[in-house]
Amino acid sequence: MKDITYKKVLTIGLIIIFISSSCIPVFGSQISEIKSNRFISSNSGFNLKSLEIELSFSYPEIVKHGNYWVIRVKETNHNRYVLFTMDPGKPVLPVNISVFKLIFGSEIINIEYDNSTAIVIDLPGELAYCKANYDTLNPNQDEIPKDNSIYQSSDPYPYDWVTYHTGGGLFEGKRTTFFVPRVYPVRYFPLDNQVQFIENIKVNITYNEPDTPVIEDNDIFDLLILSPKNFIKNVKPLVCHKNKFGVRTKLVCLDYVYKHIWYGRDRAEKIKLFIKEAIEKSGIEYVILFGAIKGQTFQWNLPVRYSHVVPFEEEQEYQEKSYISDLYFADIYNSKGEFSSWDSDNDNLFSVWNDTLKDEMDLYPDVYLGRLACRSNQEVKIMVNKIINYEKNKCSEEAWFKNLILVAGDSYNDSDFNTNYNEGEVISEKAITLMPGFEPVRVYANKTTGSDINRETVNNALKNGGGFAYFCGHGSINSWSTHFPIDQGFDWTDGYQCKDMLYLNNKEKLPITVVGGCHNGEFDVTSMNIIKGILEQGLLGYFSTKPGNLGGFWHPKIWIPNCWAWWLTSALGGGSIATIANSGLGTHGSGDLDNNSISDYTEILDGWLELNFLKLYGTDNKDILGENHGDSLTGYLNRFYGDNTRMDVKMVQQWILFGDPSLKIGGYE
Repeated sequence: MKDITYKKVLTIGLIIIFISSSCIPVFGSQISEIKSNRFISSNSGFNLKSLEIELSFSYPEIVKHGNYWVIRVKETNHNRYVLFTMDPGKPVLPVNISVFKLIFGSEIINIEYDNSTAIVIDLPGELAYCKANYDTLNPNQDEIPKDNSIYQSSDPYPYDWVTYHTGGGLFEGKRTTFFVPRVYPVRYFPLDNQVQFIENIKVNITYNEPDTPVIEDNDIFDLLILSPKNFIKNVKPLVCHKNKFGVRTKLVCLDYVYKHIWYGRDRAEKIKLFIKEAIEKSGIEYVILFGAIKGQTFQWNLPVRYSHVVPFEEEQEYQEKSYISDLYFADIYNSKGEFSSWDSDNDNLFSVWNDTLKDEMDLYPDVYLGRLACRSNQEVKIMVNKIINYEKNKCSEEAWFKNLILVAGDSYNDSDFNTNYNEGEVISEKAITLMPGFEPVRVYANKTTGSDINRETVNNALKNGGGFAYFCGHGSINSWSTHFPIDQGFDWTDGYQCKDMLYLNNKEKLPITVVGGCHNGEFDVTSMNIIKGILEQGLLGYFSTKPGNLGGFWHPKIWIPNCWAWWLTSALGGGSIATIANSGLGTHGSGDLDNNSISDYTEILDGWLELNFLKLYGTDNKDILGENHGDSLTGYLNRFYGDNTRMDVKMVQQWILFGDPSLKIGGYE
């Protein structure tokens, strides 16, 4: 980002402004401080602060790309790649994004800007739009189409030269208010087939900084474990283990939480409010939720919160009305330090965003949170033993830990723009570059080499162990699969199902698994759905095998006893130490619509999250599981949330960590 200067602004007062890490641009998977070509300083007037941003842009380059055109402005360039706004169905435009880390609780008061006279540029054709595809196992999937509400509008896109958003959350263990301005050097007028371009812009920001800390620095505990009463005895060895290794841990029974937080509207809100209290009184940074559905019933031993953010009909294979979001329990505050209830209209329906209503949600995690979705004490014992043995045995020094297991194929049949590549392989090969020192163990679908993805090939790869495993393709609650390459027929592989995990025996060689696909982390399933189905459809109807009228029994995702991600995590005698998966419909980018010779599959949506998580360990050497998960969510929000799209909200809400967020990746010395 050249020609960017943050100038000194005179304000009333004597106190020098403090901005943690100053201003940092966001691109790709990591936030890093830029020191060259910029500086930032300010004077303060009591709690009133001011900033000034001044940008200059070179004349745009307009490039032919298939049947469309891409417009580039080099001063939006960072790390060699032009930074674009990319939302499914919307025009691809260059954008300048920076992130200010302010003292937690700061509030933006006013933003004004003065730009040079806009230059009108006629376009030779329509601007390219961002494409994406669904990650379900449904063979009738379609790509997300062009957004005609924009392409058939006379309004400019974006409507303003400058937009911004704020958020409050943890970054690298410190609670921060994020201020993220986005400056667009061009605006698109689709019906006129024109863009407006500005050469210069000066942005003035005024904000208030709190006189006193919003949260006192009460550094008493690091980790809070919440558990139902019947699990407490078997969780205690984990508490002792954590304390032994310097992770100060507090175990609290849910019965106490429900009684102590008498003012919560339901049990989920009581848990969230208790986490808030634990932050403010004890300074916790990590939370383990021990529990989920009670056995194979319809009751919860530790409740969930469902999100009702519904992307537009064109953006999903079907409009998923709700899905589990554990981010609810981690997003405690908004950017001003106020409670983030996810129910701003107080109608007792949480996290709503549809055509008529949008609840205010901050979304930035304020604690690093993971769920151990145990249904029984047997699963509790399994997970406690796994975590203790993993951390105390320093597995990162073992040869097997340096394996990076990659399971992938050809995700989409996208032959346009000469991007008919095997997306799963492309993103897996990218993952290899982000994990130097790891030995790739490739399980790629290929008929020519006789390599299917099935029980045998996946279990053979997993049994030798690996520090990380990465599945990227298509999923459901009980299965994961992908395609053979298009030139081999684009047939489905056999896939890897929950029942295949019964034959997995990798013992203590446990990877951290990241799975790209739909619903692999939807853990609200129960075998009681068989009885429910029989009562609803009748015995003959439920087990019907008539073509076109299959009974509910033949849809095992409904009655499977555990979801794919938790089955792998809680497997006895192996599996994974932790798994990150979607509770709802997953989505990856498609093609290369910004024409930067990089697959959009890797640059946006789930692909960005998955690669960023791996990068934080492999490249940036950050070795706490929950921090890497949470900071990936924060990085995604900084990069994409300003686009104000439901899909980006859903991406972070449904990305669930099944594991211990305080886990030391690779174990302790």
